[in-house]
Amino acid sequence: MGYPSRRGVLAGGLLLTTAAVGAAGYRGWERGSFGDLTDGTAFQPWRDWRSNVYQGPLALVAAAVLAASPHNSQPWRFRVEPNRIQLKADLSRALGPMDPFRRELHLGLGCAIENLMVAARGRGYDPVLTLLPDPVAEPNLVAQVDLGSPGAAVAAPHLAAIVDRHTHRGAFEPRRPLPQEVTAALAACVDDDRTWLEMFPAGSDRGRDFVAATIAATEQIVADNGMRQTSHAWFRQSRADIDEHRDGISITTSGLSGFKVRLVMALPDLDDAQFGRSWIDATRDVHCATAPLFGLIGVRMPRDRSTLLSAGRLWQRLHLEATVRGVAMQPLNQMMEMADRERQFNRPPETAEKLAAVTGDPGWAAVFAFRAGFAATKPHPSPRRGVTLVTEAVGAG
Repeated sequence: MGYPSRRGVLAGGLLLTTAAVGAAGYRGWERGSFGDLTDGTAFQPWRDWRSNVYQGPLALVAAAVLAASPHNSQPWRFRVEPNRIQLKADLSRALGPMDPFRRELHLGLGCAIENLMVAARGRGYDPVLTLLPDPVAEPNLVAQVDLGSPGAAVAAPHLAAIVDRHTHRGAFEPRRPLPQEVTAALAACVDDDRTWLEMFPAGSDRGRDFVAATIAATEQIVADNGMRQTSHAWFRQSRADIDEHRDGISITTSGLSGFKVRLVMALPDLDDAQFGRSWIDATRDVHCATAPLFGLIGVRMPRDRSTLLSAGRLWQRLHLEATVRGVAMQPLNQMMEMADRERQFNRPPETAEKLAAVTGDPGWAAVFAFRAGFAATKPHPSPRRGVTLVTEAVGAG
């Protein structure tokens, strides 16, 4: 008897025979899918932050590397001085066809900035942030944080949430809406006039339009060879892949139960076509079907890098606030990705028009989409490259 397919497990509803489980178990033993799946070096940065391994400015970098990023690409490098941290874009980690204008790359860098600022204030610093401090001489230098001397540490909910914030790709409880006090707290995360946040129920007309457009965009991405193959290249399917790359979207963060994670890791790898079909299935049957709430983050100048950095900061702030309140969240940016691809090749802006209709306000351009809800299971941490791998020069700490 052959192995059950990874796609079947990922889509759910797979009835396994004893022989199939036995075959997968033997292969899993060979591939190292038993034991603690998060005990390796790829997950050490989470333990480092929890254990306060780093002090001074390096502790702030340790928080920043735990931030969200597109496809968990971690497109950042840090230059550390005794009283200053500079954040640079690592363009070698850009997503190419999935992000031709580097919108998502800058959103991810904004997430790192937010974690760094939260950690700095929590560690007693009074950080001063400058975005794009020298765009001509150093175009990849996206932020500079001047720290000064640290004071007394300050306990803060978002600081404590840094280590517990993880993307949840599993099922939510569709009939359990977010309480009004939770949505109000999320809305209060908007702290400037550069960004805009809108949230709407999945069962509303707007929610149904969002679902239809997101599924359609996912299908178009999968049909685009360059986009599908790029996404597949960041999909880590075995423990060896996770330990080697320490990035990407892995089986461990797919939203499956612990048993199914081990089973899928034991099965033959998905090729990019199978990966694409699984993505469509998950988007339709899990991500969109079980979410009680969707949201959009918008800006007035979607091609301005500093504005995108601010939007990324807002997403990280939202996710930290949600974590404090026990709410699960996941990006759903397929519409934006497909709209960027249409613009790249000067195609009719079909997806952009759908996105604008869902946004509903011509004064704002949506640059980020997400779902939010309560989940019965906790999400797992994703692999991370640690402080020493992303720091260029250390002056103190």
